[in-house]
Amino acid sequence: MVVETAYGLTTAVVTADEALNTDWASLRGEFDVVRVLDPKPRSRPQLRRAGFAVHPAWVTWIAPACPSEEAFLDGLSGKERRSVRAGMRFVDEQGIRMKAVLPLDSDTYDAFLELYERQISTMRHGVPFARHDRDDVLSHADEYFAVQVLADDTLVGCCVCRVREDVSTVVIRFAATAPDSRQHRVVRAMYMQAFQVARELGCRDISLGTDPALYGHIAKPGLFSFKTALRFTPIPARFFGTVDEPDEATRVLRLDALSEPSLLLRYHLPADDGSGLIVEGAPLGLDVLTTQPAPDLRPYRAPFVQDVDVRLVG
Repeated sequence: MVVETAYGLTTAVVTADEALNTDWASLRGEFDVVRVLDPKPRSRPQLRRAGFAVHPAWVTWIAPACPSEEAFLDGLSGKERRSVRAGMRFVDEQGIRMKAVLPLDSDTYDAFLELYERQISTMRHGVPFARHDRDDVLSHADEYFAVQVLADDTLVGCCVCRVREDVSTVVIRFAATAPDSRQHRVVRAMYMQAFQVARELGCRDISLGTDPALYGHIAKPGLFSFKTALRFTPIPARFFGTVDEPDEATRVLRLDALSEPSLLLRYHLPADDGSGLIVEGAPLGLDVLTTQPAPDLRPYRAPFVQDVDVRLVG
């Protein structure tokens, strides 16, 4: 067993044998999460019966860029379509400008970082990934662009996007907005502008980036709901070439360091190609991790979710 504590979350990383032969209920006061890295196919059914979910470590959210903005909006629910259009109308009425910066430059990135780090500082377990990746991003600046949102001359929103020519996709790597009442309206309008740049660059797909499969620690369930409402679909990040990490089996023991509820995107059924890995296209399910016996599951239904299970924690 290896014990890791990161951003308030204590994880026991164990073998499949340790996972199956330990009384984890008695250790709930010591660990938040128990995890098996790269579980072998023969152990997966036993791990599931023992309360573990087999899942990708990270997921990348993908959608078609569509031929036009209207075509993209037509694919949304009526409620989400109205929200997006309200955001675009708000930006218009307030005289807020959208500015695309191609390629990315250091001044634009550093201005974004000021906004981003203010936003991260308000989060319980915020991790400044964009700060950590600054040198790497700027060393490949010709592969990146930014969309700035400007109220007068003040930056109130910005997203940093990478152009993945190898897969004809624009990926929104990082995004931040000023923490005020305009935030949710501005972010939708900003994303619509980024999607339009993707079309102008001739990209087939767009991506809302990569998240851990567990929503409730660094990424929150609200982010899952936001990306789902925009009709993006998560795929294991390793199939997109984003994060090359193996699958995991996870059991959440307590929610002290997590949100109530938390969500875990997992595989719906094992689909092995004989190599010990889940094959591309394996269907996904969702575990709702909660202390409440009868949560409302409607916010977590999505076209890509084959089943939604409630996992009572504690």
